Amino acid sequence: MVAKHLVAAGGLLDLDPERAHEHAKAAMARAGRVAVVREALGIAAYYVEQYDEAVRELRTHRRISGSNDNIALIADAERGRGKPEKALELLKASDELELDNDTRTELVIVAAGAKSDLEDIAGARRLIEAEDFTQKPSGALVRLMAAYAEVLRIDGEPELADKYEELSRRTAKATGTLFGDEEPDPNAGVLIETVEEIEDEPEASDEESADSAGAESAENAGESTDTEAAVEAAAAAPAASKTHVSAKELKSVKVTDDEIEAELDEILADAEADSESVADAEDASTPEVDEEQ
Repeated sequence: MVAKHLVAAGGLLDLDPERAHEHAKAAMARAGRVAVVREALGIAAYYVEQYDEAVRELRTHRRISGSNDNIALIADAERGRGKPEKALELLKASDELELDNDTRTELVIVAAGAKSDLEDIAGARRLIEAEDFTQKPSGALVRLMAAYAEVLRIDGEPELADKYEELSRRTAKATGTLFGDEEPDPNAGVLIETVEEIEDEPEASDEESADSAGAESAENAGESTDTEAAVEAAAAAPAASKTHVSAKELKSVKVTDDEIEAELDEILADAEADSESVADAEDASTPEVDEEQ
């Protein structure tokens, strides 16, 4: 039953976040000691903008599991509850953690947003520019360039921002990565839509009850690793389907990796040239410039 609630929560997250949150809370009521349940509730709470709950549940998941996979989500939830400084603290603390490339990129993007919250646009831009664009996996690169485009627009460079957004979209198409503003598929939901449908399912027969008695007892005690594995497997299934792109869609894309890399190099060179031009102009008009500025 817990696994069904998690599957429903995952399938409804983009289509009906409120209902997904209800399913996650129902799973929490039955298996609060299972790490993936706390994770599901934290993510669902984030989607419905219950940021205090999201931070609490995701931190609990992190403590139980030892995983840092949701550190960027925790940081963004801190921003959501008006504490951008906490997000920046998480970025600073992450220097001592072994984060994978995607997680590190997401955390940098959130930290740049936190800088923007504090009206430090220059600081936000520096955070992103410090990242090595050429060493990012496709998904992280798409998100990083899109975030950089937003910062550039805020910083008064719309033309360069348009170039980065276009390159980000083309990279997304070429690699089968979601850009982020796609509409969710209304036909992609799960069959189980309400908490009541799960809770009111027929009772198991005496033989089935006897077979499952041991598993139920272990679940209630929070001590069954088999139960956790089963729940995690069920919860992971819908997540994988969200990023599926058809072979036909990929085949229609004509952009090659070499073309993407060449275009990225050109944009970075243009940006560097623009920065040098601005610096030269400032030096010519102002003989003595504060070095820090």
